Amino acid sequence: MIDRRSFLKQLAGAAVLAAAPFPAFAALPSMKSALHSETRLMMGTFVTVTTHGLSEAHAAEAVTGAYSAMARAEALLTRFDSASALGQLNASGGLRDLPVEVIDVIHAASHIHKCSGGAFDPTVLPMVEAMEKGAGLAEARALVGMGHVRVEGSSVRFDREGVKMSLDGIAKGYIADLGAKHLLRAGVKDFLINAGGDIVAHGSKAGKPWKVAVENPGKYEGETAYPAVCALKGQAMATSGNYESAARGFSHLVDPLGHKGIRPVSATVVAPTAMEADALATALCVMAEPMAFIERMPHTACCLIMPDGSVHRSSRWA
Repeated sequence: MIDRRSFLKQLAGAAVLAAAPFPAFAALPSMKSALHSETRLMMGTFVTVTTHGLSEAHAAEAVTGAYSAMARAEALLTRFDSASALGQLNASGGLRDLPVEVIDVIHAASHIHKCSGGAFDPTVLPMVEAMEKGAGLAEARALVGMGHVRVEGSSVRFDREGVKMSLDGIAKGYIADLGAKHLLRAGVKDFLINAGGDIVAHGSKAGKPWKVAVENPGKYEGETAYPAVCALKGQAMATSGNYESAARGFSHLVDPLGHKGIRPVSATVVAPTAMEADALATALCVMAEPMAFIERMPHTACCLIMPDGSVHRSSRWA
């Protein structure tokens, strides 16, 4: 999810993107009659669902259902709508009877926060807002920490006034996973969902894995060669980095721990779910030793691109 201004910029560029192979960072198989592909604007980005081996009617019905499931979750998890469940929680500091989708994502965010030693922290929103306003970070930093969040059943409350949560670094992956679950329930075995770089792949295309390329952080300087390509089958992949925000003059990635040293400009993670890949990719971009961390995480792999352009792949990168 991105801010409204950035969304309008993307919308203005839709006509240009439509003329190019979509998406720029996903090397999808060539389009044939067996493929059904639809693209819609959701979560401030382009979401493409591609299926293989179905009748046109079956594919269209299944894909429409997947978009509906994703749209329902987006309406609950966005922080940009004060009427959303997350918006109401941030405004009130506590809410009962939250929808299961919100509770599930908060539980997952808390787990990854713990695994990452605090590098992934959805309570960084006060720091993000302070940076956007050009205000000091000292007071905002004091509001950051999952220790301020209390979850009891379907209720969530913050133990300090001013604490707020942004689920931007995990919700898009969760929503893509929901779309994938709907497709599987609808009998779709071979598909790829690309939610603005959060990708879920299942099955194959004509017996071959879906191939997805890692976007080049230097694309704004004319560097278009893909740093790496990964074959996905029953896996998910997500990329996070500073380069998109740097091109707009503002970084959406905030380090809650204040790490120092050279960090990746781009981190791509392959994991069992898009939610995991999404959150872990965010965490890697602010970690002091991201490669060592991902090597300790089972069933995951990463590709890191450093400021000097060097590409580093973990041992499990396909």
